[in-house]
Amino acid sequence: MDITPIYSRNNWNNLSENTAKEILLHLVETQLPGFTIKSFEQFNKFNQSTFTAVLDHNGSEFVFVPGDTIVLGLDKWAMADENKQKMAGLLEQSTSETDTFIRERLSPVRTVTVSPMIVERNIRATGYFAVAMDDERLVTDSYFEKALQELRNTPKEKYIYTVNDSFRLEKNGSNIKAFLYEPSSYDELTTEIATTGFRFPTEDEWEYLCGGGSRTLYPWGDNIDYSKKYHHFAADKDSDEPYFLDTPNHFGIIIANNPYHYEVMMDSEWFLKAGDGGCNICGGGGLDIGYLPASTYYRDINIFDEEMNFKDEITGDYTFVRRIKRLAPDGSIY
Repeated sequence: MDITPIYSRNNWNNLSENTAKEILLHLVETQLPGFTIKSFEQFNKFNQSTFTAVLDHNGSEFVFVPGDTIVLGLDKWAMADENKQKMAGLLEQSTSETDTFIRERLSPVRTVTVSPMIVERNIRATGYFAVAMDDERLVTDSYFEKALQELRNTPKEKYIYTVNDSFRLEKNGSNIKAFLYEPSSYDELTTEIATTGFRFPTEDEWEYLCGGGSRTLYPWGDNIDYSKKYHHFAADKDSDEPYFLDTPNHFGIIIANNPYHYEVMMDSEWFLKAGDGGCNICGGGGLDIGYLPASTYYRDINIFDEEMNFKDEITGDYTFVRRIKRLAPDGSIY
């Protein structure tokens, strides 16, 4: 079977749905043991579109993402005066200084070839492992009973109570699950994922997954849309309205939807993307500065701060991972 269309998004998008389905079925049957196809779907968002398969692997959802040769990075954009002036006011800078501030935090423009991938749709927490609710290490923690009582009393169907560097309780309806925390270094985490047959994205792959090659600060354009509902900035929004970025993007994944959430990269100098751990928000940056770290090409310079020791303990409440598998030109997985 000719699978070459999977290496060009334009060629992939020009296929009929039946041909695309045949290729996806072939890939799963021949190259992806342990994966099953749940559905075929067309994802549309921010003027981009992809027909793909949603896959299941041990209860986790993945999607197929076609490869491409594409321009990434950014050195110019067209921000509206309203947005630029708000950012300049928050930074206490001129608008030209604000342009410099942003440009210094964007990855350089470059042309790259990205392999087709099988990509996990949602990020996964790091450092936490499931334990029984009566685990001695859990019940002897002085905060455990308080956390458990709060979960039982909350009217919310889904709720997470986290005690830093200790434990986490997650409620889903009447079901409560417990997790203990165990730290890992960057090397330990990336080595462990490699032994399972998966990997994490490179910076190039992540930027492609986030923006699809869009030539703007954000996947949707160069400006914050103040009419939308964002995490941490939803106090005046309808509680039933979905968060702006919590729906699947053009590849069918949820990505860069919360600047408190870093994602771990592999084989890249910039080993964290997708946010800044909430530093700009906590520092009073508001929506405009607060969500800049979640933009497609943003690089957080603070990840190299020796005092933060990110690589010594990469896991924790603000660090997440997304598993992928690449498809090589011969159709094999690597």
